[in-house]
Amino acid sequence: MKPNPYKNQLTTLKRKGSSDTEARIRNAALNLFTKKGIKGTTTREIATKAGIAEGTIYKHFKSKEELAVKLFLHCMDAFTTELLESIRELTDPRDKIAVLIKSFFYFAKREPKIYSYIMVVHHTELGKVLKQIEPKPKDVFSQVIREGIQSGYFRKMDENLAAALVIGMMTRVILFYERGLITTSYTELISEVVEAAFRVLNETKSEYNI
Repeated sequence: MKPNPYKNQLTTLKRKGSSDTEARIRNAALNLFTKKGIKGTTTREIATKAGIAEGTIYKHFKSKEELAVKLFLHCMDAFTTELLESIRELTDPRDKIAVLIKSFFYFAKREPKIYSYIMVVHHTELGKVLKQIEPKPKDVFSQVIREGIQSGYFRKMDENLAAALVIGMMTRVILFYERGLITTSYTELISEVVEAAFRVLNETKSEYNI
């Protein structure tokens, strides 16, 4: 039996070595940040949501801003790790691209708040912490595309541009789907994006049906 790709594997944002209280703070912050925004959320609200005293937050984080940054770094790490793990045993760049796209969509479906937080932070001043993250999800795509170009499977083009085109398709399709503008099944959406990605990368005929 195949594992359910929609099963929630990140029920708590608990890092190795962190306490249950810290995990509760992270989860509470994630819920509030994605609903009200970072600026619109107070530490008192986070504490209430986590079921702790407001002062307890400062035993784990120096400020709300530090909490927001560390939460973002944690979410990005979870996302990148899942992408890398999905292609760990693959060698063909074409297989890797197809699976990366599938994993990207499933992560967004299974972890909507984490995915939403990642997308939101990119458009805030906290986005500057992206420089601290190596590799980023886009780096995973860029590397695979580079491999495909070097192997002759994909046409010669800037791998970062190609990654932007592929990732851009995915994020917009997910947004349209979430807003009810697309009624196609989620599985069919993935197949369509895989096909479109291969056309962007100059793969004239795709054999990858998902």
